[in-house]
Amino acid sequence: MITRRTFVAAVSSLAAAPLANPTFAFAPSTYGIAWTSIPIRTRQAREAATQKGYTGPAVPGENFIELCHSFGASGCQMGFEQLATNDSDYLKSLRMMLEKRRMYLELGVSARLLEREDSFAKVADAANQLGVERLRIACLSGRRYEDFSDLKKWQDFAEHWKRVLRQAEPLLRKYKLRAGIENHKDWLADEQVEILKSISSPYLGACIDFGNNVSLLEDSLEVVRKLAPYVITTHLKDMAVRPYEDGFELSEVSLGEGSTPLKQIIEVLRKVRRDVPIVLEMITRDPLKVPYKTDKYWATYPERDNARIQKFERGVLTKAWTKPLPRITGLTPEQALAAETENLRRCSEYARNILKA
Repeated sequence: MITRRTFVAAVSSLAAAPLANPTFAFAPSTYGIAWTSIPIRTRQAREAATQKGYTGPAVPGENFIELCHSFGASGCQMGFEQLATNDSDYLKSLRMMLEKRRMYLELGVSARLLEREDSFAKVADAANQLGVERLRIACLSGRRYEDFSDLKKWQDFAEHWKRVLRQAEPLLRKYKLRAGIENHKDWLADEQVEILKSISSPYLGACIDFGNNVSLLEDSLEVVRKLAPYVITTHLKDMAVRPYEDGFELSEVSLGEGSTPLKQIIEVLRKVRRDVPIVLEMITRDPLKVPYKTDKYWATYPERDNARIQKFERGVLTKAWTKPLPRITGLTPEQALAAETENLRRCSEYARNILKA
């Protein structure tokens, strides 16, 4: 039977060796890379794992740390599921890797774990052993305008998570963990501010995604200004849009190529917290369709917000791409992996050299 150690060695070239000759300096910074930036690597590694009968993480924690380090990152935002085990020796080895490379670690965990203390306690124990202080959490894994067919369903979802987050605050305080709730194409900025303000805890704040609320027709800089007082961590990304019949297509693009005011956003965040982690989330994929001109898009609101539409069209849409947005459909597996690697390389260079992250 193939072991985890044997399999990890076999696929290390796929999951953890993006560059033959990394040229980055490794001075400490706030720049990190989120595990959500490697969907192509993860998918290909999982397919290889399935063929070999391996059932552990597709890209184990040790491989991900090495990957982030190879791109010059000073931190990782790692999915909890990337931990091969909660065994103390294993967690100690990861922590030693991080300390040797002078890297910080954040954990991305399922919001469902906040619903039960016994489940959350396992995360807290692993976090403590790894030296983790910050968690990234998203209440919705999908998108508001796709996952809910009417206002009642959205309201039920919203009330459930408002209740869970209030109840989870004592848990976070008990274990001294700060959780950043991502604006994950679910909450409008004002809705999220209302939730965080009502709980008013240093242990519950925001993972501020620079681009997600474009899909909700909100300006990225305005979103950040509203959420900045609650920042725990971030998702750095640059967004590009292109109109189509029912709305617009939305893509993450290499930093500096889109319309997101990255320098201004980071300046706003650092005025609130000088050492705010700047964590890249560059998802290499086909554009997402945002059908804001359709009735279904507005199903979770009391009515169509014409003022928001007009403001968005006068602002963000005036900066739309005229050329096609990047796609991976039609690429071979090797080409797709190369595209992801190139995006990570270019974004890392821009983040460190231009944004001084």
